[in-house]
Parts: sequence; structure tokens; C-alpha cells
Amino acid sequence: MSGNLSDRFRRNHRLKAFWLPSSWGVCVGAFVVLWMGLADRVQAQSPGTPVPMELPAYIDEHGDTIPIAFLPHVEVRDRRIFRSAAERKRFDRLYWNVVKVYPLAKAAGRQLNELEEELKTMPESKHRAHCRKLEASLKKQYKKQLTELTVTQGRILIKLVDRETARTSYSIVREFRGSFQAFMWQGLALMFGSNLKSTYELQEDRDIELILMMVEGNQYKIPFKYRN
Repeated sequence: MSGNLSDRFRRNHRLKAFWLPSSWGVCVGAFVVLWMGLADRVQAQSPGTPVPMELPAYIDEHGDTIPIAFLPHVEVRDRRIFRSAAERKRFDRLYWNVVKVYPLAKAAGRQLNELEEELKTMPESKHRAHCRKLEASLKKQYKKQLTELTVTQGRILIKLVDRETARTSYSIVREFRGSFQAFMWQGLALMFGSNLKSTYELQEDRDIELILMMVEGNQYKIPFKYRN
């Protein structure tokens, strides 16, 4: 029976494997070979003969051996349904805006972690000078990208910084530049309709979270006409 199953498996999946990209084709081919080998091995065993294998387990208080299996993390989400063309267009524009600022938010989180580790290795008297030096370097590196952002993209970036660092942009400025600088920058942000104290809320920002999951999985492509 195992032999018949392996034959049917090969027939049903031969064409599918052929049309997959080369790397996936190799993976599928290797999986088929492995599956056939296991099927032949089980067929060769007499009925009731266990197949030797190692499996993590522990012994409970009754002396019974309980196997342990670690399952991979799996994300389950519903398909995004658009009720109208206008809703689809809004989502596509949001997608484009998120994609544009997400690398900046990731860089902010990475730079903040590196800065905190560096400050741990030096006396507190050198912290301010080190922060100013890093600030000048970051301005030189990211100034062009930041000045080209729209107001909407800036608001999304503030939310994503909170998502990446678990701290608002306001608290980060206050921690490294002081309360007065935080107050000044917050006032400037409010003038342009933004808020450095904005936080990332999973329920309120569920479309952004969905987009980030799509970005990581490369599962969505928006029409070029919406990229503005």
C-alpha cells in the first residue's frame, strides 16, 4: 500500500514540482525522495515492528514516558476583503506608505539598541558627547530620506518607532536630549498635525500590522499607480 501511495504522490506532484522556481523544485524533489525512502522502509518492516527513532521525552510521576514535540510557529490570518474599489485604493496607498517608512523604523530600533549598549561601556560624563556625535552621523545618513516623507508617512513612522522600540518618539527624545528638546520637537510636530507621543495600537492599526506581515512574507503587490 505504501508503494502505491508513493507512486500516486509522484504522479500527482510531478507537474507541480516542475513549475516551481528552481530552489523550490529542489526542495520538493528532496522531500519526495525522503518520503519515498521512508515509505519503502516502513513497507520492509514486518507488521507491528517499530521504526527506531529519537524523540525528546520525560517520565511522569507514574513512570510513564511522555513524548515531547516542538511545533513550529504558524501564523493564521484571514484574507483581506475589500468592500469597494475606494477601500482597496486606500489600502494600497497605506501599504505603499508603510513600505517606505518601515526600513527607517527598523533602523531606528537597531540604532537605539546599539546606542544603549555603547553607553553601558563608557562613563556617564561622556554620554552627551557620544549622543551628539551619533546624532550628527544619523542626520547625514538619513536627512534626505526623512525630509522627503509626507505628513502621513511621518505619522506612520512615529507609530512604527513605538512598535520597534516599545517607546514613543517623545520619550526617546526626552531620554537622550532632555525634556526641553522633547517639548520643542513635540510642539513642532503638533504644528504639522503629528504627535511624537503616538503609540502603536494593534486594534487601531490592524491594517498596518497586516501590511507588515505581508511585507515579511512578500505576499502582496500593489499597482504602481497607487504609489504616491
